[in-house]
Amino acid sequence: MIQEIKAAKLDTVFLEWKVAAGDRVESGSVLCMVKLGTMKRTVTSKFDGVVTELLVQPGDAVPGGALICRIDAEEKPDGPVPVAAGTMVDVILDRISGKSAIIKEWYKEPGDDVRPGEPIVSAEAGKLSTDISSPYGGTLQEILAETGTAAAKGSVVARITADGTMIGPEAPRTKVAVIGGGPGGYVAAIRAAQLGADVTLIEKGRIGGTCLNAGCIPTKALLHSAENYQTALNSAASGVLADNVRLDWKAVQAYRQGVSDKLIAGVEGLLTANGVTVIKGTAKFAGQKKLAVQMDGKDTTLEPDKIIIATGSGPVIPPIPGLKDNEGCIDSTGALMLESLPSSMIIIGGGVIGIELACAYAAMGTKITIVEMMDRLMPVMDLELTKIAQDLMTARGIEFYLETKVTEFRKSSAGTEVVTLLKDGTEKVFTADKVLVAVGRKSILDTLAVEAAGIVTERGHIVVNDKMETNIPDVYAIGDCVGRIMLAHTASVMGEVAAENAMGQDAVYDERVCPSCVYMLPEFACVGLNEEQLKAEESKYRTGRFPLKANGKSLIMEETDGWIKILADKENGRILGVHILGPRVTDLIAEAAMAMQMGATVSDLIHTIHAHPTVAEAMKEAALAVEKRAIHYK
Repeated sequence: MIQEIKAAKLDTVFLEWKVAAGDRVESGSVLCMVKLGTMKRTVTSKFDGVVTELLVQPGDAVPGGALICRIDAEEKPDGPVPVAAGTMVDVILDRISGKSAIIKEWYKEPGDDVRPGEPIVSAEAGKLSTDISSPYGGTLQEILAETGTAAAKGSVVARITADGTMIGPEAPRTKVAVIGGGPGGYVAAIRAAQLGADVTLIEKGRIGGTCLNAGCIPTKALLHSAENYQTALNSAASGVLADNVRLDWKAVQAYRQGVSDKLIAGVEGLLTANGVTVIKGTAKFAGQKKLAVQMDGKDTTLEPDKIIIATGSGPVIPPIPGLKDNEGCIDSTGALMLESLPSSMIIIGGGVIGIELACAYAAMGTKITIVEMMDRLMPVMDLELTKIAQDLMTARGIEFYLETKVTEFRKSSAGTEVVTLLKDGTEKVFTADKVLVAVGRKSILDTLAVEAAGIVTERGHIVVNDKMETNIPDVYAIGDCVGRIMLAHTASVMGEVAAENAMGQDAVYDERVCPSCVYMLPEFACVGLNEEQLKAEESKYRTGRFPLKANGKSLIMEETDGWIKILADKENGRILGVHILGPRVTDLIAEAAMAMQMGATVSDLIHTIHAHPTVAEAMKEAALAVEKRAIHYK
């Protein structure tokens, strides 16, 4: 039977044939190579048979869905062929991403019964493990590949004596399209694929979104370099004398980029291993469940069964005179990719982004001035500890101007001028090499054409329920574009919830217990309510505080400028909020989040044995302080 092989649904450029007319091919073998955007992809055969005709040549532009060759296919039934009871059948090593795999673990032994489709053995290719099963039921007769040995893809690893049972025909796979490949989108894509979906991920830039490319990861890499630099400069007290310590800015930038590249490559590998199709392009709605995808200036239409929107957010650019065309003004992305270390920087905005970059650059020698319109920094964090954090940053040379309004940006021979109005109404002009504008982020919806689908938005965000469903059936939205807590880890959780609901499960997003972290020097983290919120709610609560200057590990690390603060219900002791300023507290906050998720009390923390010496044992001391019985601090 003659079968027609067509190109992908998207327009491609044909590169080369791997077969010729007259060649015999097997299902899954490579027929040709094509170029999809900037990526090379293979086209494989779905049939066993003989190639009869090649219809395109290298260099040809191939429209989406166009016919490229014909194969005289051998007729074979879909799925496994029924076999009689007593027949010996092979267990084949398939569904692995590489050419071979290491046999990791056998779940069955010779003589064990095996159900159709039941996993028999686990194989590991690279860092990815896959369970191998047999479509036939019966008794495992022999194992041909021992644990720890390598086996080639397609090889026989075991044999089963069939009992006449077998799996049924495979149901059509749900088609899911994910728009955006950030920490919400790629997690949603992988989770949907795990649940059996045929997933297409559309990303206009690099996989990883803001988080991996221009946010969480590169910022923390920059901070790591800054912290190492400061450690080298100030290591004499611990007996380490470092001479001629200097900063190699090009190496700092290469390290930052290298960390991002490694993580991005890892995510790309996971997407491939999970069978996710990645398209580099821009998607917009052309109907309720219809997407127009633009790639290399050409449009292609996708009509998936389910759609998950994960377009993320971008920096807010305030309409202040002189900002738009001033090359000395940069956003957070620009602040990560400077060609040289500026001698001075003014940061507009005292939120998390501004504070993190302020600490990084100040530690590397840049003179930092922060201008903030509000009367405090980091409004999501506990005020008491925020004031301590501000004092610590001031001691490091960072200057703060709170309740100060920016009115204009100007160019000058000395750099960029920032014209401001101080609290008392007087005008003050600041001048610096660079000005970082970090006043917040907004959802990216402008290219999505959500109105074409009738998707409801509110104040620039997509409206969703706790299942991440929009008002349009089978269309979901996650991450920064829904305007809830705009953090990478919340986007990932939303992605899992959306994917599970798209695949028929019943998942709910609950951000009641969600840690917030500021990667400053020292670190700052919190979970739950802060004291200002409890006072506003007129809640009855107790407070426990413990200084890290009384913690042995903090003293060893020479990082004693910090506190742990626990807020607990006055009546039952249930933990209402935990706020920590100090070394590695962005790791330590997980203990507090777990405790709150489980409804723990300060008594639960007190009766949990904490290892010594660790910063974590200060958590127990803070819990003891709630009951006014801390051991190591009075």
